[in-house]
Amino acid sequence: MSNNPQQAARNVFLVGNPNSGKTSLFNAMTGERHRVGNWPGVTVQKIEGTTRTEQGCFIINDLPGTYSLTPATPEEEIVLKTLDEAASGIIINVVDIANFERNLFLTTQLIELGVNPVISLNCYDSFSASGGIIDLQKFSVFTGSSAFPTVARSGKGVSSMIEHLGRPDYAAGTLRQNSLSLPELWQKAAEEILIIQNTTWEKASPTQRYNAIRELICLKPFESDIKIQEIRSRLAETLSKGREKPLRSIDMACELATDRYRRIEALISACASIPGKNIPPWQEKLDSLLVHRLFGLPIFAMMMAFVFWTTFSVGEIPMGWLESLIEALNALIKGSMQDGMLKDLLIDGIVSGVGGVLIFIPNILILFFWIALLEDSGYMSRAAFIMDRMMNSIGLHGRAFIPMIMGLGCNVPAVLATRIIDNRFQRLLTMLLIPMVTCAARLPILVLLCGTFFPQNPSLWMFSLFFVNLVVIVFVGHITSLLFKTTDNSPFLLEMPPYRLPTPRSVFHMLQEKAMHFIEKAGTVILAGAILIWVLSVFPREIPLSFSYETELASLKSQTMSVETSNKIAELNHRRDIEEMEGRYMARIGKFIHPVMAPLGFSWRETVSLIPGFLAKESVVSTLTVLYLPYSDNLGDAMRKTGFTQLTAFVFMLFTLLYIPCIATMGVIWRESGSARFTAILFLVYFFVAYGVSFAALKIGEILQVKNDSNTIIESAIIIVVSLLSCAYLLRTFIATISGKRCQACAGCDSCPSKGNDCSGR
Repeated sequence: MSNNPQQAARNVFLVGNPNSGKTSLFNAMTGERHRVGNWPGVTVQKIEGTTRTEQGCFIINDLPGTYSLTPATPEEEIVLKTLDEAASGIIINVVDIANFERNLFLTTQLIELGVNPVISLNCYDSFSASGGIIDLQKFSVFTGSSAFPTVARSGKGVSSMIEHLGRPDYAAGTLRQNSLSLPELWQKAAEEILIIQNTTWEKASPTQRYNAIRELICLKPFESDIKIQEIRSRLAETLSKGREKPLRSIDMACELATDRYRRIEALISACASIPGKNIPPWQEKLDSLLVHRLFGLPIFAMMMAFVFWTTFSVGEIPMGWLESLIEALNALIKGSMQDGMLKDLLIDGIVSGVGGVLIFIPNILILFFWIALLEDSGYMSRAAFIMDRMMNSIGLHGRAFIPMIMGLGCNVPAVLATRIIDNRFQRLLTMLLIPMVTCAARLPILVLLCGTFFPQNPSLWMFSLFFVNLVVIVFVGHITSLLFKTTDNSPFLLEMPPYRLPTPRSVFHMLQEKAMHFIEKAGTVILAGAILIWVLSVFPREIPLSFSYETELASLKSQTMSVETSNKIAELNHRRDIEEMEGRYMARIGKFIHPVMAPLGFSWRETVSLIPGFLAKESVVSTLTVLYLPYSDNLGDAMRKTGFTQLTAFVFMLFTLLYIPCIATMGVIWRESGSARFTAILFLVYFFVAYGVSFAALKIGEILQVKNDSNTIIESAIIIVVSLLSCAYLLRTFIATISGKRCQACAGCDSCPSKGNDCSGR
């Protein structure tokens, strides 16, 4: 705790390249547990936490990873917009010392603007182990900045850096000229531009200095006035002295980038001995197999198939324990409470509805256990590299795979991650496809129905659903690329991190986060939905029945009790419960909208269960559990008794994978796209794509069941073709809508960021 509670908290900003360990350092400094990934864009907005020293409190801001200050993507714009605020506080520049030269490019840009960062030389253990040596004192003198060796994953060296920030005599101060500073010729030219803007280099903010340098390197020549063009020409003429070929004004960006790397190389030569990229032979052999053009994708598919297999086989044991626990809780409530609506609400609504979802926690944790291992080991970056080819083949940006694979966890952060895509059209297109990726919320539906209707090989059927899901995504992307040319992709920058053993702490924190998120949702949205479904399923209380069940039951109970009599009583109670359920509000709602879903083979119960699924996909299971209670205590048995077949189960699972995502996802799409029209069209797109694909799957299944009926085959084939053409037409309308939002003012401009060009020379 601080000795001076009145002292104001100081702001610390973490700036660095993607995959430099910036978020790991944030976690080490604050004690929080934000997810760390091996690709750009994991942090797409500013994340805030706090840490305390004896001298005071610090607010730690984790900014998105960026390779430079050039705002080529929305995540880099966040860093640039925060630059002045960060310069007024403390900037920690996180440098992956294993990739020293490239990481120092951003450091050089900061120092050029007069920013005095504290430099965290991260991954220092790997650097030292490979034979790297650096003179920290000389490095600090040459850069004018304090440098600290750190290992963010383990927290080593972090406390020393925090103590340095908390020293009473520490101040960021004004950076003096050093080996990475902007050369004098460039600085004088930039100051001439600042004078035109009524300021000087000393008085200017970092952003003003950045804009002056940007004018010199001609990032936006069409905005320059004549005076700035003259300054740029004079600088080019001065730099051209002694050269055989004169330097053109349009080459200034490359000239400055080259000069930056010259300064970086000189600094490294003077201060450090950098080991070569000594990649172990076993890693090279493993990479040659895992990212192979032919074998890479099948290996990835087999890994995912193994993940699904363990999700069922291993998860079945703890799932059985939870089922027994819920049954015991039901028995306890039945034995300890008097009959009444409160008892029915607890048993049939809360325990059965919410408990029917909670039993799938083991399966979800097993799935995310493997995902955590694949991410932390470095394999997921290889998978992203493999899928990049597919992304480009269907007209998608290479970066699109990153948010899409994040969608396996939750679609909401995946949509937020589309900010890493600089082209607006590509970003909106990726938003369209992300909700079609199977998120964890849909997993309970798949586990329930695959385990119930395909008990011999549930993992195989679950994998087939994921495969069909992938085919649909590819189909939608391919149709899009045919109807609208999306070839203006910018390069996909992705690091291949070294293979590492996942740390138990990291895996445990991820599983804890997912479990708590699932339980929190079960205790809020799913609980509220289960109670609402129960209320609609028990009201109105008075239902006109086909005959007097009570009279018949009283007559049977007056007879001598036998096995036959007991069976008749049970059968009458069962028929009465079903008849009463058919007259409740929930049944009336389901039967009203059932004609729309009837062609897919769904009953009114499946139809109405899709409505609360819009709030949370897990609610589909809790709704089915409540609605099928009158038929049997076992949901699977109840569904089979009402005519639910393997084909219907497959079609229902396929529909739930593709239909309208949860309201939270639609809300974030609305916010990120900034268009209510775009969001409304997406709402229709998801429904009709899910409907068309599910209808096609149903008809194909029926064809396989009635092979000899040629008329049925022809009729079904016509329906399938019409459905697919309808989907294609709807997609064409969707594409026309979002493509109309592209910037027309800069159409044909080679320097427009939407063209994927970067004039920064980085």
